[in-house]
Amino acid sequence: MSRTPPLPRLFLALLLLAASWTGALASEELWSDSGFFVDMPAGFQLQDGDGKTRFAFADPEGIMEFDILAYESGRYAGAEALAADSIRRLGSAGESESFSYEGRKAVFAELAFGLDGGKRKGFAIYIEGRKAQAPAAAPQAGAPAAKAGAPERHYALLVHAAEADFDSCLPFFLSCLDSFSIDRGARRAPGPLSQYLLPWPPERKALKKVLLPGGASVELPWSSREASQEEETAAREHGVLKAYAEDPELALEAWARFYRMVYRESAARLDRLALELARSLPRDDPTETARRILAWVQLFVYERDLEGIDFVPPLASAYEARGDCDARAVVAVALLERLGIDAILMLSSAYSHALFAVDVPGGGQRFAFGGKNYLVAETTAKVGLGMIAQDQADWSKWLGVQLGD
Repeated sequence: MSRTPPLPRLFLALLLLAASWTGALASEELWSDSGFFVDMPAGFQLQDGDGKTRFAFADPEGIMEFDILAYESGRYAGAEALAADSIRRLGSAGESESFSYEGRKAVFAELAFGLDGGKRKGFAIYIEGRKAQAPAAAPQAGAPAAKAGAPERHYALLVHAAEADFDSCLPFFLSCLDSFSIDRGARRAPGPLSQYLLPWPPERKALKKVLLPGGASVELPWSSREASQEEETAAREHGVLKAYAEDPELALEAWARFYRMVYRESAARLDRLALELARSLPRDDPTETARRILAWVQLFVYERDLEGIDFVPPLASAYEARGDCDARAVVAVALLERLGIDAILMLSSAYSHALFAVDVPGGGQRFAFGGKNYLVAETTAKVGLGMIAQDQADWSKWLGVQLGD
């Protein structure tokens, strides 16, 4: 079976999920008491569910549905058993394939089934709650027994629409599946669909010479397939974003989500670079670290692609030192957060510009967001931390976006 999501077969599964939501049910990242997160496309709302075992989200027009279902760990032997039972109950046709998501066994499935006299199509991902563990060493005599953690639930993620709407819904199907994070740590790793398309972590058999702050360079492991996967995800999310072009009420939310999804796909891919940066940056001086990161991205080659998605994904941007304002800002935020410095993305449609901002000491212009005042950082003009053009300093025209923790 090809590792490109096939266009036929999905499902709708009225199974069971056990999770109660905390947070606003709108187009923002949601989290559950079970520990998982989901970042729904703009305008999607909770439409159905029993409040304990199943949650069904729908788009504003009610064309497609995204279900998240959870099962107690003892109910199924694993992801394959869950998938088989779900597919059987639905009477669904389509291929399926096993893969690994965040170290857990999982299954990707095409689904096609009948419902209320009509045909539905879409996809499903089934995730085993138990994370694969290396064999434990035998305990020494007299050592206390290890305490077992709470068993994790199994999950079923289901996206579907009427057969006639399948093609138009496809980018949203794939985006919804990738918006799920099984725990907090998974929020900065590629989503379940991405890990199906390209095993995570990827094999990096090549080397690429990367420019570092201060002018030095280093050869780091590189995978062209990984870069392609990142670009494909960014292009998919750009397609989702374009669907909101004529909807001013949701456009800003969709814009912010685009960057959250890009960040989520790419953040952990930059960890090797962050490790290299940590060797040379003054970790005990967050302001100076932010200054050096800013000066580094300001040296990137300015690049735009007005005929494409007009965005260089973070991995390619960082490793090849190229990109527009938003590419540079996302790279800076991802690396600074990995280095332990709180940073946010700043967007302005009025100014057609992007910045980043950091919560560090220092003088200069600050942007209020989330109860903090962040020091702004201009990524394209070669100016210092805290400096911004006077004709772009109306903070009411800027949108702050929290990409990670």
